[in-house]
Parts: sequence; structure tokens; C-alpha cells
Amino acid sequence: MTRKKTPELFQYVLILKKERPESINYISFLLCFISWLFFLFHVYVNESFSSSLFWTGWLIPIVLFRTVWQKRKSSPFLTYKYPLFVTGCVWLLVPGMRWIALLFILFIVFDHQARQPLEVGVSDERIVINTFFRKRYQWNELSNVVLNGGLLTLDFTNNKVLQREILHQDIDEAEFNDFCREQVDLRFKI
Repeated sequence: MTRKKTPELFQYVLILKKERPESINYISFLLCFISWLFFLFHVYVNESFSSSLFWTGWLIPIVLFRTVWQKRKSSPFLTYKYPLFVTGCVWLLVPGMRWIALLFILFIVFDHQARQPLEVGVSDERIVINTFFRKRYQWNELSNVVLNGGLLTLDFTNNKVLQREILHQDIDEAEFNDFCREQVDLRFKI
């Protein structure tokens, strides 16, 4: 069976099983909470209890409490992007430390990307994994690609192995493995 070459179109798209996002939630919570403690300490050291930093800093535990309460009550898939955003905005009030607000904005972007399901596109040209910075692997970098029992294995020529579980999909494993074997064999013949 011959396949028509279609650049940048994938013959197969596999969705990788996502790791549990609880660790992302814990990190987000801790970043906000530790920032709030820093703000309280900063206000205490400078004895500026009437400052805008002191009063706006109290928005952080309010937004954190609200987010935790909503996660438990109705939506376990709720993210911490609003507490992170509020914390980043409060960092703008700390003289000399405003650059930390940019880190919180970046963390919101990375948090969003980390929650997206990873897709692996397999074409006759390459294999592409849609991480934040897309990873592209040419077939000549691979010595074997196998899908067996819902486990995708990429065996590289430099002895590196990438193995991830995929979500249940309607992909014929034998047909997929034949396609991959054909691509690897073609690259080694050249």
C-alpha cells in the first residue's frame, strides 16, 4: 500500500495521556501564598501598614480561598490563573521587584500550555510533538517507532528512548507500526 506524500499533514495524530495536573496546582498555590507572605514581611519591615501594598496584598488570600472553594464545590478542573494574575499585579507595587510580575505572566502562559493534551503528529516527513516549543524529529533520527498496547515508543539512533502512554484512539496498531517501519526503512536505505 503506497501513501501519497502530504507535507505538513499528518497521517496519524496520537493524543498522549496527560500527567495529573495537581502538581501544577500546588506550585501555583505556593507561588501565590509565598508571595503574599513576602508582601506581609515587606510591609512589616518597612512599617508601612497603611500602604497600598498592604491592602492590595490581601486580595491574594481572598482570590486563593475563592479558587480553592470553587474547585472543591463545583469544578475540579479550575486553574489558578486568576490568583497568579492578581499576585503578579501586586508585585508591580513593590519598588525594585516589578520584574517578578513578568515571571507570573510567563507562568500563566506555561500553566495553560501544560494543561493542553500533548499531540504527536506522524507524517511521512517527520514526527512532531506539540510541546510549548514544538519538537520535530526526522525519520533518520529514529531507529524504531512502535505503538503497542496503547504505549508509544520512539527509539532514537542515539540510544535515547521516549515512551508515553496514549489515550484510547481508533488507530490500527498494526497499520501504524507498518507505516512507521516503512518510514524508518526508507531513511536507512538513503
